[in-house]
Amino acid sequence: MVKLELNELIEYFDKSIKEGKYIPEFSEEKKEKINIYYNLIGKFAYAHIYYDILSDELIYEVLEPELSKEENLILNKIKDAIIKDIYLDPESYLNKEPKYVLLYKLVEILKKWKIKLPKEEITKFYYYLWRDTLGLEKIEPLFHDPFIEDISCDGYDLPVYIHHSKLGTLKTNIYFGKEELDRFIIKLSQKAGRTISYAEPLLDATLPDGSRVNATYSKDITTRGPTFTIRKFTEQKLSIIDLIKMNTIDVDIAAYLWTLVESRANILIAGPTSSGKTTLLNAISQFIPPESKVISIEDTREIQLYTNNWIPAVTRKGFLIGDRYYGEVSMYDLLKESMRQNPDYVIVGEVRGEEAYVMFQGMASGHAALSTIHADSWRALVKRLTTPPIKLSYDQLSLLELALFMVRARNIAPSARRVREVLEVGKYKNNVVETKTTIKWDPINDKFEKRDLFSLIGEDLLTRSGRVSSLNESFNEKKKVIEYMVNNDIRDPKKVSEIIKMYYLDKDLLLENMGEKKKKKK
Repeated sequence: MVKLELNELIEYFDKSIKEGKYIPEFSEEKKEKINIYYNLIGKFAYAHIYYDILSDELIYEVLEPELSKEENLILNKIKDAIIKDIYLDPESYLNKEPKYVLLYKLVEILKKWKIKLPKEEITKFYYYLWRDTLGLEKIEPLFHDPFIEDISCDGYDLPVYIHHSKLGTLKTNIYFGKEELDRFIIKLSQKAGRTISYAEPLLDATLPDGSRVNATYSKDITTRGPTFTIRKFTEQKLSIIDLIKMNTIDVDIAAYLWTLVESRANILIAGPTSSGKTTLLNAISQFIPPESKVISIEDTREIQLYTNNWIPAVTRKGFLIGDRYYGEVSMYDLLKESMRQNPDYVIVGEVRGEEAYVMFQGMASGHAALSTIHADSWRALVKRLTTPPIKLSYDQLSLLELALFMVRARNIAPSARRVREVLEVGKYKNNVVETKTTIKWDPINDKFEKRDLFSLIGEDLLTRSGRVSSLNESFNEKKKVIEYMVNNDIRDPKKVSEIIKMYYLDKDLLLENMGEKKKKKK
């Protein structure tokens, strides 16, 4: 009987989770008129965004099934009973689907306690069990909103804030009390496979889904109580065509970057936090010729290439034994090791310290490098690279070919990112590294100004890559391919990568086929 009911409930819950998925469209109307509902987790959790006249701000309200005081009491008792039961014999549950184990235990306990409920009520209880044990409790629904980029809590009894890609920073109706927040911070660290305590009150880690979490635990560190900030992981990466459609770059810039990547230019993408550096790095990495050997090195896997000759490497935190960590594998270790594997391209998620020195040594040895760094201008970038902990000499800076600066363009939209400036980096002469601005973003008209592309580095790149054709000729060919993808709305990263591969395999045939398709379209 339990088995029959369980199968029915599993089917009912799975259907309820998927039911009514609705993605709203956000118009440019005044905030005073905004009143939007859309579902996050099937029929269990909804988002309601509305204007609050008292605080004169937009509120993000999470709506979930209501529980009475009595239901809350029953739910907590069920939760304690299930956890106690599983702890008594954990091995018997190891190879079973956790969400179905929860549902089975729920049905079993309800029968044992002789509580009869309709399936709608049982699945309501199960939703909260699933949310609080397998998920991230109160903030779990936020992880199901495709528009949310960041989730943050600043202390006890303070609202959780989110950054909404369409509406900017919004206050939510989610709060954590003292004991609740203390316990939740520990849960976050456990989910990330790390520890946080009064002795070690800082956490910088990765959740199982790839989201980055930064947390503090002690009131000695953050005086309003423990805090957390979560940068949500997006499984579907943005392609170079997505970035063009979003006006982060334009077709010319994309073709320019493609030409430079193919020519084995060393490129550093700089900018402040959350300005789109890694997104652009991932997009331009698709331009690497498919026959090239590539090694990527990151703290968290974010780079996604669609090529076989690629080694994705990630750092590893050490294991605490006594008062010391053992077995740590750092960016420096991975980068130093990668140079022995003779890669054509090295992609480093972000350089912060001594690993930058190894990366520049690799550039000097002929390995093309693509990476990101926190800096908002050429002057700030030079200062970061030439002072501890990186401490490069000024003549080593000339190993770079391109410095590209990103900006979060809040004057355009809450989540707009733009390439603010691109500098070609020349030779080191008279104690100065020669640079030339080739691209500059005009924030008033939201357009890109371009001049003298390849003028400073073109000759060196031609010599290094052994090209016969000019960079401008190659640029024009690539521009045609990119325009074709833009005009035909080919945005999926895998499809974009396939067309780039076709270009390298048989460029003439691809250009010819694109021309035929254009004629048919007319």
